[in-house]
Amino acid sequence: MAELLQQNECIIQLDTGDWEIKSIDLEQEEILGPVDYGWQRYQQDNRSFTFGSGLLQGASISGARRMVVTGYSPQWQGFYISSLGGAAYTLKHFGVNYFCLRGRAEAPSLLVLNYKDGEHRVEVVPFPEYSEAWKGYPNAEGEKVEGVFALQEAVFARYKDQYPPKQVRVFAVGPAAARTREGAIGSNTVDKGVITPTVEWCGRGGMGTRLFQEHNIVACIFGGEWDEFELTNSKEINDFFVEHFGEKAAKYDLSVTQKYRYHPKFKTGGTIGVNRHTNRDRLMTYNYKSLYASGEDRKQQHAEFIQSHFLKQFNEETIETKNFEACGEPCLVKCKKMHGKYKKDYEPYQSLGPQLGIFDQRAAELINDHVDAMGFDAIQTGGMLAWMIDCLADGAIPADEYGLPEPEGIKFDFAKSRKEHDLVEDGMRHSQYAMALVDALLWEPKAEVFRQGIMSAAYAMQEAHPEGNPLHKAVFLNHREEGYMVPNQYWVPGMGSPMPLMGKYYVYYGNDFMAPYALGQKNVERMVYELSTDNYGVCRFHRNWSETITDEILKAHYGLDIDFKAHHYKLAQEINEAEGNQATPWETDRMADLFEGYLDYWVEMGLEEPEFLEYVKMLKEDKKGAMYEFWQAIVDGQQAAFEAGPGLIPDALTDMQKEKLRRSA
Repeated sequence: MAELLQQNECIIQLDTGDWEIKSIDLEQEEILGPVDYGWQRYQQDNRSFTFGSGLLQGASISGARRMVVTGYSPQWQGFYISSLGGAAYTLKHFGVNYFCLRGRAEAPSLLVLNYKDGEHRVEVVPFPEYSEAWKGYPNAEGEKVEGVFALQEAVFARYKDQYPPKQVRVFAVGPAAARTREGAIGSNTVDKGVITPTVEWCGRGGMGTRLFQEHNIVACIFGGEWDEFELTNSKEINDFFVEHFGEKAAKYDLSVTQKYRYHPKFKTGGTIGVNRHTNRDRLMTYNYKSLYASGEDRKQQHAEFIQSHFLKQFNEETIETKNFEACGEPCLVKCKKMHGKYKKDYEPYQSLGPQLGIFDQRAAELINDHVDAMGFDAIQTGGMLAWMIDCLADGAIPADEYGLPEPEGIKFDFAKSRKEHDLVEDGMRHSQYAMALVDALLWEPKAEVFRQGIMSAAYAMQEAHPEGNPLHKAVFLNHREEGYMVPNQYWVPGMGSPMPLMGKYYVYYGNDFMAPYALGQKNVERMVYELSTDNYGVCRFHRNWSETITDEILKAHYGLDIDFKAHHYKLAQEINEAEGNQATPWETDRMADLFEGYLDYWVEMGLEEPEFLEYVKMLKEDKKGAMYEFWQAIVDGQQAAFEAGPGLIPDALTDMQKEKLRRSA
């Protein structure tokens, strides 16, 4: 099919330490990226754990070097995809596209990957000191760090001299991977032979838990001297951009990624800056209890708590000082917004910020850093903590029965917050309380039920304490019998959709109202394109160009005769057939209230679209019935789109891009 495309895989048998590197025959397996590879190996053996790079890993363009991880998610209970920013920029120096882990190491171990002196070296090395390292290890500045950060330092200190200083990196897990279903995989960038504070995460889905509990791997150090790469000619890349967009790659990429770098209209940048500026009356606080307030009250809280303090701090400390970093590859966007050692992103600083009643950067930094160090997914943990604090603060759950700290001084009431909440003092109190809950989640024997995740814990609490109705304060999505996910932090139905893979952005999450059947169809469209972005190994912040021209670049460079859109539609369809139709309707009162609040928002906006008005009418008669009808219509739209074929999916060329093409022509 394409003799120019040479791909290989490294299969590692962890129980024996045996390994082999094999070429991939494109005629036998249509593998065009790490998602394809992971899905194929998962179908052969659903206990496989894979990671790898996209075909643009050597390209002279920003944002094309994510390391993509796939495998079974112990949290979602199905196939899952996650990725680490910039890590493929280092992984490529091992000289292998994809890695497949099978079996279980006899003892907790390191995976050591190095290409040195013309040879590939793969070792599975017992590392019994991992748990001691989690307790604390000095970084390059002599500061004692913990958890994921400490384990990376310990591994790096032992092996760094065996690698070129610019071509080595570590990923690791923390205590959450050993003791919960929600362990993440963290990896800090390396600069000038030193691990930096800039950290990237395979966060959602509990893939760190899978790596540790299924395979007994606590960390991996990787890199080497391999230097034979494709697509390194910048003229080749620029020619494609000029042809499609009328501008060279760097200039066009910067123009379509300004949200993640700096947005001149809003005078802020990054996801935390732009989203914090714009969410206003869609602000979600105090475990979503802000939904019970009017839009005007939410605007007022946004103005007083966010605009005048939380966002103001961020803009003064990070945006005005231009404290921006990249994820470990030479990316022009530099989307990592830093303040000292703290990296600021919207969703972690939302779920571990306003959702916990924290509106001060100092307080938010502490809880975010602690959750990261312990190796939790920040979004999932924020949802769990917000629910726990909500229940504990109003007495729905007795703290002492589960070895949890008493909620003394915790203020968790939206209606009273603007009058009684001291942004600095109460924010710090909430942060310290949340950190104490994290420690109890990990180590307190009485708190075992909470280590099973928010869904299991919510049902158990409802059975034990029905008078407090704790289940119905929880917000989560269901998958299969025990799979679950806290939704991404956008107040839109798309983030509650019954898609086969949730917790990522494989849905439509625009703020505009979309009828549910059409939303379901749009979700499938977005899954196809987001899958392609992951399969290319491209950061989704660069999706405005990657969805449009990556297939053309790969076709021309490698001589491929492949319909990439049809290929990724088929991949989405296969995942849906195997993993889809496993969701159940939104079950809790808080989920129903979120749905009702979303419709109320559009009532306030004066929307008069007929199908919308029909749901508003149904809502007044039977809230849960209307919720179910809306949910089922999303399902129906999705299934219709999955069955219709790739012709239903429009080409990935936005109106803005079409206008640029028209002008340049």
